[in-house]
Amino acid sequence: MSAGGLEYAAGAGGLISLSLTLFRGCVRGFELIQLAAHAGSEADNFRCKLEVEQYRLMQWAEHMGLEETPNDRLNWTLIGDILKQMEALLLDTQTLKKKYRLDLVPVDNKALAPETSALAAAPPVPKTGFGKMLSKLRPDFPLASSRIIDESNGSVKKLRWAVFDRAKAASLVNDIVHFNNCLHGLLDNVNQEFVKSALGSVLRDIISRSNATSELEIIKQLLGSSQVAAPAAVASAASLKQIRLVLGLGPSHNSIEQSAQRAPPEGIKIKLIQLKPHLLQRESPQLPPNERELARYKAKPVVIEWKFVDRAHEKELKTRVDQVAILLAHTYDPSYHSLHCIGFLPKDVSYQPDDENTVCYGLVFELTISSSIPPRIAPVVRPLSTLFADARKPNLNERRDIALALAETILQLHTSGWLHKGIRSDNVLYIDTGDSKWEYCSANGPFLAGYEYARPTTAHTEAMPTNPDQEMYRHPKGQGLTRSNFRRSFDLFALGCVLLEIGLWSNLSEILQRVPSESTGQEHETITSTVRPGKVDWVRLHTAKMQLLQNDDFEKRSELAGIAFHAGKTFQDVIVQCLYADDEDPLDEDISVQKEIVDLLRRSTF
Repeated sequence: MSAGGLEYAAGAGGLISLSLTLFRGCVRGFELIQLAAHAGSEADNFRCKLEVEQYRLMQWAEHMGLEETPNDRLNWTLIGDILKQMEALLLDTQTLKKKYRLDLVPVDNKALAPETSALAAAPPVPKTGFGKMLSKLRPDFPLASSRIIDESNGSVKKLRWAVFDRAKAASLVNDIVHFNNCLHGLLDNVNQEFVKSALGSVLRDIISRSNATSELEIIKQLLGSSQVAAPAAVASAASLKQIRLVLGLGPSHNSIEQSAQRAPPEGIKIKLIQLKPHLLQRESPQLPPNERELARYKAKPVVIEWKFVDRAHEKELKTRVDQVAILLAHTYDPSYHSLHCIGFLPKDVSYQPDDENTVCYGLVFELTISSSIPPRIAPVVRPLSTLFADARKPNLNERRDIALALAETILQLHTSGWLHKGIRSDNVLYIDTGDSKWEYCSANGPFLAGYEYARPTTAHTEAMPTNPDQEMYRHPKGQGLTRSNFRRSFDLFALGCVLLEIGLWSNLSEILQRVPSESTGQEHETITSTVRPGKVDWVRLHTAKMQLLQNDDFEKRSELAGIAFHAGKTFQDVIVQCLYADDEDPLDEDISVQKEIVDLLRRSTF
């Protein structure tokens, strides 16, 4: 190596070493401020945002290879300058006092020298906020912080806030965000997107586990920038979780905790709209067999989904109808892929079931035509289950898009603490306007419907009617007299069944009929001698479903292995994830499978 090369290497090595020292100083500074005592509840927001920025800084250092294999071709002079300014903000107590009116003093009230860095060498796990959740989800994070502090040889003092100005604290956070953004801007595009996705994933996990509207409000504030991938979708899930908590649908707490948990979030208005029956124009005096119909409300086209309620349990189930109506009225974000609910119809509509022990309520949805192509026929709502036999066939990318839309919807619902309970292909809707090409049909769908049995994860399970067509999509543990309470994994199982249909572009009953019998090796017949002509042997189909699930080697099942041929290996992997999702989480809070299948589908291309 030439002399110039040696000088360059030595210079770059020195700058990297300096940057590493400054980075460790920043981590110490974050811990210094976060662990300061006597700030009161008004500092929770401030501390949570600092915890997020510390996480972002450490993620940046990891992807930059700062502590292991740093790239000496980067502009380490610029990196060092940015880190030096951030360290000064976090460690210089005089700057904190003069510029931000944030006065830190030792707990013994003795004067603190400006240059002193005071911090416990092994900081405790934070008691509240983002840091507490993060320590559970990413236990390596607090350990890494402690290791960095140990390596920096910082002195040990415990501090408290003598003066805390909330507005100035927000200004300090904004400045730190600016410096963090500058550092992240030096990553390549792939790593930038990865870090944004990683933070979004962590925030989703926290939303799923949080039971306080105040914590969720802080998370929504964190999403108001470009730090997170798909911030609108994550914020929408947080809002829906807040609504669930305000409705009193969280876990039981003592009175003080419950009061804080249910504090109405600013800017959130709970809407429960009871529609007026006399403004409804129904096309048929009788309900269609699938309990879903087209109608007009205030002369505009709507879809009505009827829910039948046993009079003996009407009070309890009417509350459930109210909750679902509120839920669906707030699914504004496109990631929900559901029709917008404009309200519900009370039980005194003109139609009543023949059974005097039953009453019905109707959830009413807007029918919006988004296609730019003029309709060839009057719009017709068609379930996905009826489209498999059409001449119109979606290509691989279009089938992937259907699967992704459904997976995104389930991720949103599960993040916000809701269960769907009715995922099947006849609850996936398209608005058919008569176009001959699938690309035009797909402009008006898919929309996930069938929310009549939806409930929060913490509510009691409402028994669903026994219907062979619907039983095919139910998890084995959710069937029979000894069935378990409905869980997130049961929704995933049903989603896997629908994705199997999409991948093979065939109804689930037809797919299961082609599964060879373990005893004979022959395919199940569509019509068997043990049932009436024209009827399907549902017992055999259930047996076929169980055969598929009990086989350890998924790819040995010819019908399921065919998914890779028809729709690609990624599609097959997603189905496997759904069908075999772990349901052992005692709190039913884990959404890792939901996130993974969305990521897999987003990355897949054909």
